[in-house]
Amino acid sequence: MSLFGLTFASPLLLLGLLALPAIWWLLRLTPPRPREEVFPPTRILEQITKPEETPAQSPWWLTLLRLVMAGLVILALADPIRNAITDAVSGEGPVLVVVDDGWTSGLDWQERVNSASTLIEEAGNSSRPIALAFLSESEQANLAPSTADAALARLSAAQPTPLKTNAAALAEKLREDATTFGTIAWLSSGLSDEGTTALNEAIGLKQAGEVLYFGPALDNTIAVTRISNDTDAMVATLARPASSSVRSGIVSAYDIQGRSLASAEFAFETDASSAEARFVLPAELRNDFVRIDVDGLSSAGAVQLLDERFRRRNVGLISGENADRSQPLLSPLYYISRALAPFSQIREAQDANLLTAITQLIEERVSTLILADIGTLPEDAEAKLREWLNAGGVLIRFAGPRLAAANDDPLIPVRLRQGDRNLGGTLTWGTPQRLSTFDPASPFSGVVIPEDVTINRQVLAEPDIDLEAKTWASLEDGTPLVTAAREGDGWIVLFHVTADASWSNLPLSGAFVDMLRRIVAVSNGALSQSLVQQGGESESTQASGTIALPPLRNLDGFGVLGGAAEAALPLTFASGTNPTVGLENPPGLYGSSDAFVALNLFQDGDTLTAFDTSTLPANAEQRAYQAEAPFNLKPWLLAVALGLFALDCLAVLWMAGAFQKRLRPAVVSIAAALMLVVAQGERSFAQDTSAEFEASLKTRLAFVRTGIAELDTISEKGLIGLTDFIASRTSLEPAEPMGVDIGTDELAFFPLLYWPVSAASPVPSTQAMARVDAFMKQGGTVLFDTRDQLSGGFGGNSVSAATMKLREILATLDIPPLEPVPENHVLTRAFYLLDVFPGRYLDGNLWVEASADESSADRPTRSGDGVSTIMITSNDFAGAWAVEASGAPTLPIVPPNPTQRVYAYRTGVNIVMYTLTGNYKADQVHIPALLERLGQ
Repeated sequence: MSLFGLTFASPLLLLGLLALPAIWWLLRLTPPRPREEVFPPTRILEQITKPEETPAQSPWWLTLLRLVMAGLVILALADPIRNAITDAVSGEGPVLVVVDDGWTSGLDWQERVNSASTLIEEAGNSSRPIALAFLSESEQANLAPSTADAALARLSAAQPTPLKTNAAALAEKLREDATTFGTIAWLSSGLSDEGTTALNEAIGLKQAGEVLYFGPALDNTIAVTRISNDTDAMVATLARPASSSVRSGIVSAYDIQGRSLASAEFAFETDASSAEARFVLPAELRNDFVRIDVDGLSSAGAVQLLDERFRRRNVGLISGENADRSQPLLSPLYYISRALAPFSQIREAQDANLLTAITQLIEERVSTLILADIGTLPEDAEAKLREWLNAGGVLIRFAGPRLAAANDDPLIPVRLRQGDRNLGGTLTWGTPQRLSTFDPASPFSGVVIPEDVTINRQVLAEPDIDLEAKTWASLEDGTPLVTAAREGDGWIVLFHVTADASWSNLPLSGAFVDMLRRIVAVSNGALSQSLVQQGGESESTQASGTIALPPLRNLDGFGVLGGAAEAALPLTFASGTNPTVGLENPPGLYGSSDAFVALNLFQDGDTLTAFDTSTLPANAEQRAYQAEAPFNLKPWLLAVALGLFALDCLAVLWMAGAFQKRLRPAVVSIAAALMLVVAQGERSFAQDTSAEFEASLKTRLAFVRTGIAELDTISEKGLIGLTDFIASRTSLEPAEPMGVDIGTDELAFFPLLYWPVSAASPVPSTQAMARVDAFMKQGGTVLFDTRDQLSGGFGGNSVSAATMKLREILATLDIPPLEPVPENHVLTRAFYLLDVFPGRYLDGNLWVEASADESSADRPTRSGDGVSTIMITSNDFAGAWAVEASGAPTLPIVPPNPTQRVYAYRTGVNIVMYTLTGNYKADQVHIPALLERLGQ
């Protein structure tokens, strides 16, 4: 029943409103409160003569208050619901609800949830079993009906996915499933593809008694399908369904930090399915674009991510040609510029002075510099180029008569023979040579070599032991055609032929374009050579080998670029295949912050097509998504009625004069008792939170309470002694250490957790160890101390009871491989220079996470700035650190050597400094090398 826009689940209870007149009649008979009068007899005699009065009625406002309260209770019992949908489902039998949670669902996710919730609740009220299926989980979908509560729980936990859903897999499961559904509700995206067609046919074959189709209006359904970084602008191509009414909008570009860099408008022509937005900006600014999305749309399809393939790198061109050869078709720069123009920003030298030209181009921040037939470089120009190369630049040189005649040019990757080799001339015995197949290790691997490319002339390299390693391309006779060598962080690449067609027809081929593109891609200073070779887009290339990139940042179903998705796996580039978007590889950035590849949902040429509702089954009913969820007013009405009841009680007390007298002792006692309970609760809360509050204010060490009083006392005294030593020797002033219960106390406040292991202490619960594991993965360090070096400590041949207990504890933790602290570890120099890590005992090792860095033995430190999340010792550190109130040591050193206790304290200082600062010492030792590289 509906009334005043409300739906009542129990409308018969509204008949209770007819009882309000009777309630009013009963309330009006309420006698007035007794009056207090002064005793004087004359006053009494005066009143005797007055006629008899009728009892006074209760005040009108009190009667109205009680009537309103009764009415609210009756309305609440009638179960009023706002925005209720009646007859959401009909019929009998199981109900199947199919929810499209793909990339379009972020636009109207709450509306889809509202509609699905209404269907499930209606079916649940009729005790009908329900099967809930999400299209993103089509391959794992379970169509077995369950309860409404289970379906609602799954629905509340669901989130939109940034994927194109696989409706075909669900259609296949639906055909194979033997369940006869009374109602099938399809909450669709409104778009059509092969999967939705198959699902529509499968729903029709099920012949359900009722088919409900929900579809959006598609007014906000837009996808960014292509990004092109042209010479003058970056162009974003957008697609819409033909039935969409959207006409225009704004597209914004953001950098890797999420900062807005630019905006551009787009407008769809009438009946057009695509539009463009142009970012007319300098190439340097466009190269900072990492994300482009449509403003106001919460959709993964409205976002395109960019990587190095979308950058236009600045390439400087300098030629050694004479003025008479600087005209088109004769100039070597003509072929180079035509090959680079589609994907690079060309900067040609404007000065004939080689030093000035090189200086100007470097100041324009070119990433690649091409020298065409320049044989002799001025010393100052050479110094400029070396500094630029060391910073990551790429120098590409082309041979020619000048280079062939030069002597000992220092900026070439290999030693050259003076002169050149002429093939196929009238006075030679040789014939023109074709290119050999590119080696898989070459960055040109996969580039298709046209059969008609031949080399007529080249400069030859002197045979060297490393010539083969420096060769990227060679001729069929084995002589190098392209060689390269590292120079600092940059590369020097040499083509042993000219950049024009005088020595070969290579510059006239598509292979020349692909080869230059591969080389220029290396010049970004970020992508590795293997990544460039695997990630090319050219139609004339095929990926070879395999490379896996870990997820860096991923898009969610609302189009937000956040951290790496939990379910995301590394993105694999395998030979002959291209990675695709899926549950294991959602759209996002893969790689590292310095070198990443963008994986997008839409590719160039993708279109959006609206679903043809005329193809639905004959008994299908089309519905719109529910904008607002049903809202039950019952609890709110009861709350208001309860508030009115409290006001009624206060009014009765006031009329009885309770507030005009002094509080009775009983009332005072009750109030005092209530206040005492509140005060006790506050003190209890303060006691519960004071420890965590204090722990959050200052840096302090902590130890794990084992429940063994003697052991916990030694741990506390040990950390107190270490804290005092740190405060006296360093600028760090830690607060007093604390004991923690790993099962209940918050561990995030402590950088280091000392855990003494005893065979008598029980293994903590799984929940407690899960908290410890989270503490370690979030940056905390746990120092396990078995204190059993004399009885066979950790890592020894014999195993003590404490070590066995430690193994039981570690069996519940996700720990990396361990190794004794190596000689070049930062723990050996974090504050003191140490080569041993003694405690109360001397000979036990200190174990830390094994480093994956295969550094040489003479390297002073290892790379990385992470801190080992776990340390293990058997030397009883706390026993060596422990002191009494008088300052005297609590336990003796074994063997009795005072120097050993000093080194134990120094070990503690190094451990604390290491956990607080990481591998900062590893950075310090590289300062001289960095300054030398920068020319300081």
